[in-house]
Amino acid sequence: MAGAAAETAPDRIARPWLSPLNQRRLQNFRANRRGYWSLWIFLVLFVLSLFSEWIANDKPVLVSYKGEILFPVLVAYPEEKFGGFYAVTDYR
Repeated sequence: MAGAAAETAPDRIARPWLSPLNQRRLQNFRANRRGYWSLWIFLVLFVLSLFSEWIANDKPVLVSYKGEILFPVLVAYPEEKFGGFYAVTDYR
């Protein structure tokens, strides 16, 4: 039994991630420069659109007020911070 435990399993054959046919298809697609760059531009715009609600919301992302940098999108500042009476700031 000790001899059987010492034997190693046969090495697995490393298989390519893509089949040779799909590798050739990918090479052909990459050779088409217009299509390849269009794919990357589309992917960048798609990822940017995932953050569109945060980018184009009703609160400013960054505010510089009296030399202070504020982030109203992350923190609800009271109105007295901006020189008004005490109330929660409503940016609408």
